Amino acid sequence: MLTNINVRGGSLNLKKLLKMVIPGISKLFVIYRLYIKNTKRLPRKFIIDSDRKLVYLNNPKVACSSIKISMFGEQPDIHVFAGVYTEVELDQETGRYYKFTFVRNPFKRLVSCFEDKCIQHPDDICWDSYLFSSLLRVQDFSQFVRRVFLLPGCLDEPHFAGQYRLIYDKGDKCQVDFVGKVENIKEEYEPIRERFNLLPLSHTNRAASLTGKCWMDYYTPFTAWLVYRKYKKDFIAFGYEDEYRKLKEYLKGKK
Repeated sequence: MLTNINVRGGSLNLKKLLKMVIPGISKLFVIYRLYIKNTKRLPRKFIIDSDRKLVYLNNPKVACSSIKISMFGEQPDIHVFAGVYTEVELDQETGRYYKFTFVRNPFKRLVSCFEDKCIQHPDDICWDSYLFSSLLRVQDFSQFVRRVFLLPGCLDEPHFAGQYRLIYDKGDKCQVDFVGKVENIKEEYEPIRERFNLLPLSHTNRAASLTGKCWMDYYTPFTAWLVYRKYKKDFIAFGYEDEYRKLKEYLKGKK
């Protein structure tokens, strides 16, 4: 009986993973029937400012806190506050509003997710309703990557879900008018901020590394390959393919 998958020098243990997943199969079936079957992903979050006729497609771990504060001002809990203005679908009217989002280097985004949701805040509310929380809430990054890799994209928790799947529908139609890069957010967000009279961007990064560890040092050649394969559409569509080359060269130089 096959219990491990060997891929490019790494091993993925299936038996252990199945024991953690099987108890949630019934819940998964309900979720699948209600939503995933038709959309091929977990629900999007469109944050709507009807007064400004503006829509922000929330992309977790990509300056989303800063963007929400720019839209609504400082709040005790900006995510809860923005939730009041959030819809999973746009109607005929809101679909005509100006829509934007930002993307991030998938390698850095996954490290940010791991540091935030697994190391610094393992009891974060995002895990409460997620089917595979016990599977993903681990303290070892390589183990985290292996498990994320094994999950079908349609079941990914939003903080590590593919960005292409978020921004494009299953017919490959972009859901927003503008896709910016967080690496250029100061320049690319400013025209939106000025046009819609939003507040200046604040820098809120609760997941800043407490170790001072470079994000590249989290990776091995094997886990870098897994992440590239998992998020290949993100790398290609949003212009991050060169980041994989840079990471491979960096890891090669460490040997």
